[in-house]
Amino acid sequence: MVKRTAVVSLPDTATIEETLLTIPGVREARIMRTSETDIGEVHIIASPRRAPKKIVRDIETLLVVRFAYRIDYRRVSLVQIPDSGTADRVTLGRVEQIQQPDCTYMEVDLVNGLQRFTGRCAVGDDPAEAASRATIMALNGLFAPQSPLELAGVQCTTFGARQVVTTYVTYQDIALEHVLGTTFVRSSVAEAAARSVLAATNRRLAGWLPDQHSALALIAAGG
Repeated sequence: MVKRTAVVSLPDTATIEETLLTIPGVREARIMRTSETDIGEVHIIASPRRAPKKIVRDIETLLVVRFAYRIDYRRVSLVQIPDSGTADRVTLGRVEQIQQPDCTYMEVDLVNGLQRFTGRCAVGDDPAEAASRATIMALNGLFAPQSPLELAGVQCTTFGARQVVTTYVTYQDIALEHVLGTTFVRSSVAEAAARSVLAATNRRLAGWLPDQHSALALIAAGG
């Protein structure tokens, strides 16, 4: 059932559809009207990078705030299709120690679909920590201008006959989240540290990224 906060005359169909396209993750939008004051159905094609429930909630909120119109979520039909230029997971592109006259740096490249993010950190006594911090810096590029991710700790241990790197990462939003990543050392401790950070964060990135672009933020900015 469709409910309205008030009997209002909605704008034309194209205006409503263009407004829905401002919601992050929405790639195509079509509405089916039953009258000048009613929307019978909303059909959405969206990216899989956002949770469906979050997209539907944004649609409900946007219609209420912009048009004083309340729609039952059961009237929203949503299908998610992979984006052509993005990936579901961030992958490790490169970990390199760079020697310069004044300092030695650990540089990490991360790949997200067609995007590439680079982080750099000076190498002190611990190459694993430097690689971890460089990876965090690169990951924070996904959230620019915010930097919600921080390295809380990194530890190299031996498990049986294998070396293991564990990283402890925090994500600051409304509440502070804590995640751990662990990986075996293959080619180097630095490379393992970078992979460990990705192991900690990749499974949560899809849930974290949408919070940076809520529909309410778009409304407040006049988008």
